[in-house]
Amino acid sequence: MTLADYLNSRITLFFTAVMLLWAAVYFLLQMKEIHDGIDEGLTNLKQEYIVKANTTPGFTEILKDNTPPNFHIREITAEEAEAVIESFTTARIYFPTELEKEEVRMLTTAFRCEQNGKYYQLQFFISTVESEDLIENILYLLLGLWIALSLTMFIAGKIIITKASRSFYRLLDELKKFHLDNSRMIDLPPAKIREYIQLNSAIKELLEKNIHIYTEQKVFIENTSHELQTPLAIVIARLETLLEKYRNDETHVQELAGILNVLIRMKRLNSNLLLLSGIKNRQFAESRTVNLRKALEAVLTEFEDLAAYRQITVEQEGNASPVLQINEDLAHILLTNLIKNAIVHNEPNGKISIRYTPDAITIANTGNRAAVAVFDRYQTGAGNEKSSGMGLSIVKSIADLYQIDIHYCCDGEMHVFELRIKS
Repeated sequence: MTLADYLNSRITLFFTAVMLLWAAVYFLLQMKEIHDGIDEGLTNLKQEYIVKANTTPGFTEILKDNTPPNFHIREITAEEAEAVIESFTTARIYFPTELEKEEVRMLTTAFRCEQNGKYYQLQFFISTVESEDLIENILYLLLGLWIALSLTMFIAGKIIITKASRSFYRLLDELKKFHLDNSRMIDLPPAKIREYIQLNSAIKELLEKNIHIYTEQKVFIENTSHELQTPLAIVIARLETLLEKYRNDETHVQELAGILNVLIRMKRLNSNLLLLSGIKNRQFAESRTVNLRKALEAVLTEFEDLAAYRQITVEQEGNASPVLQINEDLAHILLTNLIKNAIVHNEPNGKISIRYTPDAITIANTGNRAAVAVFDRYQTGAGNEKSSGMGLSIVKSIADLYQIDIHYCCDGEMHVFELRIKS
């Protein structure tokens, strides 16, 4: 659910609840007004009857013999008259003309006739059929008004909130496209709402700081790596000279060889750092359409001797030839690191299985290496001190640069890497 939908639904629900409560209160007040009007009419009838009964001789007896349809009169005792409490009630009475019972509003009271000194109970009632029709019409009007206002509120709220959130969503889109290695500040959308202005300001300050820090670190790594290349090459050359000089002294040869191996590993690590930096900075801009099957077969040819030495069997299946728009050198590095990884971390007499599909290449190798954080930088195989631990990190960087989905899984004794080309 989007922010606009969330806010709009909550506001609409609140507004609908308020409208429903208001409609119920309004309906009850209208009902009270209607009943008050009917009760007032009944009170007027009562007062007119009592006045005529007290002033006109024989009026009560005449009405007893000729009772109007909306009037009941009954003679009662003084004690019963005292017990009668004047009240208005709603009842249902049978009307012969309608052949059915209808709802009426009834007034029940008692009085003493001054003409004959007797006590009578009176019941006046008025049919509420017309009032029911009025109430029904009010109810339908309220329901229609309630539905119309709710729909109007929902549609207007969605339009207003969506329009107000336009700057927010544009900012989200810019943030999704932002890459720290691009070192380019995003285009902040214009905003008129105070909170969005503050958000733009905070994000701008945060990104500028991170871009500055990242740029400084990148320049530092590049400069340091370049500066290390020359002294490392000089030291390695001198050690090789010393090895040649003391080739007959086994003790010195072992010590010098150990130092030389460490320096060679440092040189390889430094070269890989420069390569990673170049990939991140998009220095390999030139791209062409590369047939990955042909490129992988060329890499396999380079590793034929090493695979034969370790007695590793290479199997290929599938007739597809996936292609990718990529820098040719980076494609070679990507495939070389994967094949080297499959050989170095394989078992003696193991195998490598390669499968081609139109949009993917799967490379699987035997081995008992732990399937943990394979793409993390500096993760090396157990006991492999010669590895810099950056081969698969370079693979991941190249894959991310060219939007290649790369996945790793361990299927029994097989370690599987899948390169899937996004269409």
